Amino acid sequence: VKRLFRDADASVIEALEALGYYNVRVAKKLHWEKACWRAEFTVDPGQPVRLRTVDFELFGPATKDRAITSKITSNRPQAGEILNHGRYESYRDKARNSLIEKGYFDAVYTKSHVLVDTETLVADLTLHLDSGPRYQFGDISYTDGILRKELLVRYTDIVPGDFYNAKALTDLSTALSNSGYFDSVSVSTETPDPQTKTVPIMVRLTPGNRHLYTAGIGFSTDIGPQGRLGYTNRRRSENGSQFESRLFVSPIISETTASYRWPRHDPRKEWFSVAAGFKQEDTDTSESDAYRLGISRGRSVAGHWLEKPYLELTYEDFSIGGQDGHSRLLIAGINWASVTGRELGRITQGRALNYDLRGAGEQLGSDTSFLQLRAQGKWIRSLGAKTRALLRANIGATLKDSLSELPPSVRFFAGGDRSVRGYDFESIGPRNSFGKVIGGAHLLEASIEVDYIVHSNWAIAAFVDTGSAFSEDPEFFSGAGVGLRWHSPVGPIRLDLATPLDNSNGGIRIHISMGPDL
Repeated sequence: VKRLFRDADASVIEALEALGYYNVRVAKKLHWEKACWRAEFTVDPGQPVRLRTVDFELFGPATKDRAITSKITSNRPQAGEILNHGRYESYRDKARNSLIEKGYFDAVYTKSHVLVDTETLVADLTLHLDSGPRYQFGDISYTDGILRKELLVRYTDIVPGDFYNAKALTDLSTALSNSGYFDSVSVSTETPDPQTKTVPIMVRLTPGNRHLYTAGIGFSTDIGPQGRLGYTNRRRSENGSQFESRLFVSPIISETTASYRWPRHDPRKEWFSVAAGFKQEDTDTSESDAYRLGISRGRSVAGHWLEKPYLELTYEDFSIGGQDGHSRLLIAGINWASVTGRELGRITQGRALNYDLRGAGEQLGSDTSFLQLRAQGKWIRSLGAKTRALLRANIGATLKDSLSELPPSVRFFAGGDRSVRGYDFESIGPRNSFGKVIGGAHLLEASIEVDYIVHSNWAIAAFVDTGSAFSEDPEFFSGAGVGLRWHSPVGPIRLDLATPLDNSNGGIRIHISMGPDL
């Protein structure tokens, strides 16, 4: 103990010198107290050493790179600052690493020192950094044998001969990881070649499971118990094509789909898809059997947006409002979708937007002509540590003189778990002379909800919904209520008690639903 006590003041002085204090005085006492040693230190750091001069110079080709010079000089130590050896060493290393990230692998300090005058309490900092030449990308090698190299090289903008940039390697790793083909991706540089001034790149890829099977069950008061099965072949061929099939079953809605998709020129952003499906729907308002065959092209645009123009041939047998019919439609459309903030667990900030414009023409082989626009939006905003607001809006409009020739899938209805709570599923809309809901040409819906965490993953909620499906003048129906939320490991589960706010005398309706908030 006495030996450690004897050497302790040297450790204190050394620690404070690293922070710029070179005239440190330490007073210490060691005494026995209550069956143990007690050491007391009184430290007077004195006046700090300040930087008198900062001589930083960058030499070499990097001086012509404004981005790198701005980054290096923006946070350098300044004259008048208290000398901090840790900050000096951190800046020195970061400045050189910034050059290496841009391909200046030969960057070296020709001068690097700090001269401290403990008498006048000033220090002179000198850093002379020679960038050396900028290296270029060399050849890119891939260890993967499951996909053609012609496809893999399209996941990056790197071209051998371009100037090296570490960010391009990060982007390549992210793109390959997000492709869905691989379990792990490692992108690394080989030893830079000082003769050719090039850096070879090695991409090591571990294939993921080729076949993916999914299954799930759920429940909602709109459509009752439901089951899902799915199969995906994530590598149908060496060209990166994928096959996917889905089956959804419930007492009200059942659907099966199969799709085949393949990457376009830029597989990070573009793909083509051919899909076929059958959907059967049996609600209180309508019955329909719909067959679908379509082709679409997906493309990422403007950050978080997915743009998808499509062409779809549909045939639908239906009965609505006591009248039977069938339709054949060749529908051309374009869809824009964007989601932000879909993190795991309870979402506190985010939004989901979806816009769809579609139409059909008799001149192109359809039974009837129409033009339709639909816009949907959901927003979540935090109102504090435990409170958040959830907003929803839904707008639809159809240009068509008469809806009698349009199938239920093209008409608008309101009411239900994710529409206007307090009303049955698709129970709001224009009615025929027999009082049966036949759907409308237009749709307006809005909802505001506030929930509050009461314990762990449990929250209580209060909400107001309103909406109208109409063909002429809108008649709005509103509902309000309270609910319980459980943010379970498989997603939010909601239990709501809602009542209509009009004179329908509908009483209290229970709504149960599952699925993401966005």
